[in-house]
Amino acid sequence: MTIASASGRNQRVALSVIAPCLNEEGNIHALCDRVLAMFVSMGISGELVLVDDGSRDRTWELIERRMNSDARVCGVRHDINRGIVAGWRSGLAAACGELVCLIDSDLQNPPESIEALYRRYQAGGVDLVQGARIPEDYVMMRLALSKGLNFLLNRVFGMRLRDNKSGFVLSAPSVLHDALGYHGRYRFAQCFITVFAHARGYRVGEVATPFHPRHAGTSFLANLPFRVVLRIFWEIARARMEFTQLRREAKAHTSTARRPLPQPG
Repeated sequence: MTIASASGRNQRVALSVIAPCLNEEGNIHALCDRVLAMFVSMGISGELVLVDDGSRDRTWELIERRMNSDARVCGVRHDINRGIVAGWRSGLAAACGELVCLIDSDLQNPPESIEALYRRYQAGGVDLVQGARIPEDYVMMRLALSKGLNFLLNRVFGMRLRDNKSGFVLSAPSVLHDALGYHGRYRFAQCFITVFAHARGYRVGEVATPFHPRHAGTSFLANLPFRVVLRIFWEIARARMEFTQLRREAKAHTSTARRPLPQPG
């Protein structure tokens, strides 16, 4: 069951920032402060949608406090852990923004970088903007694995992105809805957001953004790089099949849309 709670939800805003949270009590206040300050510095209307994905700590309690003190904060709660894709989809369903941005709640992607994604989108020529992460403190082995995986994703799916694995993206809600509208279950779904957007024919742009060490809490990826890579290899094989099917559907839709209308008489 999903429980959504929010105040002041009747007005459209320029940007919704969606952040899934799992046991992130140490990050909630800093995330809220920085995202809300970013809206002010940009001079736009915005909201922060926090999705508590079955946390066992005080995450939901802190989200409720921020909702009660600021109408720009919306909370969505999953009674059980459903995974990051469900968090994105629940956040998207609750969002009121003309544009939406996905960001992790651990502050590794600085909320201040959202402005760079927003400005790139406003410049035109793209349907989705992805933050290409520049790590500040990376172990050499993990950096090598990351670059190798990015190379593999680009080769398999015919793309040329600097950081195909980044889940830090901004787009119109309809584009993100399509990008998340796949059927397979992927544990590392952040690796496939732009892949499936590309499969559906959307144009993807990139902006270089800093990537900081986690602000608080523990990542489930810690100390498991090789296990993660093996799992992603398997998921890439599955995604390739779905990617091919989505490409066929996109081409068929384009062909039908361009078919000339029958002439009268």
